Amino acid sequence: MKILIIEDEEGLRESIEEYFTEAGNICETAASYTAALAKVELYRYDCILLDITLPGGNGIDILKTLKSNHYTDGVLIISAKNSLDDRLQGLDLGADDYLPKPFAMQELVARVRALGRRYAEEPALSLRVGDLTFDLANHEVFRGSDRIDLSTRELMLLKVLMREPGRIFTRTELCERVWEHEHEYDTKLVEVFIGRLRKKIGEPPLIHTVRHVGYAICEAIPLASAQEK
Repeated sequence: MKILIIEDEEGLRESIEEYFTEAGNICETAASYTAALAKVELYRYDCILLDITLPGGNGIDILKTLKSNHYTDGVLIISAKNSLDDRLQGLDLGADDYLPKPFAMQELVARVRALGRRYAEEPALSLRVGDLTFDLANHEVFRGSDRIDLSTRELMLLKVLMREPGRIFTRTELCERVWEHEHEYDTKLVEVFIGRLRKKIGEPPLIHTVRHVGYAICEAIPLASAQEK
């Protein structure tokens, strides 16, 4: 994997770089907002580890730059800012995951591995639900003839749902399949990403909430379910 580490704390930055480099990854680093912005505007990465508080600027603005240019680099926010508002802001803007400091290096590795496991070679097939098409070969999604820009994590979540249309997935099950954390699944992440998918997919709605159970993707609203507002 090619990883960009955006972190101003020198000791942590060097530790992360050493750990991932020894594991066979290609690592680049940036210690300031200006240096990070220059790299993300020129190069693409499999995973970007993004601190929010940076000398000269804010990591959230780096994230905004990535999304405004429709770059699909995976983004994992690593920050001492651990309030719900900070986390949701990053996720709402398109980050794929959020790991608060301090963290165990093993957990960071697990998160990066899950994010970087983009898509193994798959046959040139498509998944379809109504007029929604997921091109598995090119990892592109279309509603009719309109292409929908999705982040890495959004693509992963949508693919899980579309592989079994009509099946009701619990929030925990979606966490296990998409985030692959080994403990304490944060089901609020699922709600955030489902909301983002619904907004991007548009009307008529295809992703439905089954009360007290979870979510399903299908043209008809499942029995005993209601569309989440």
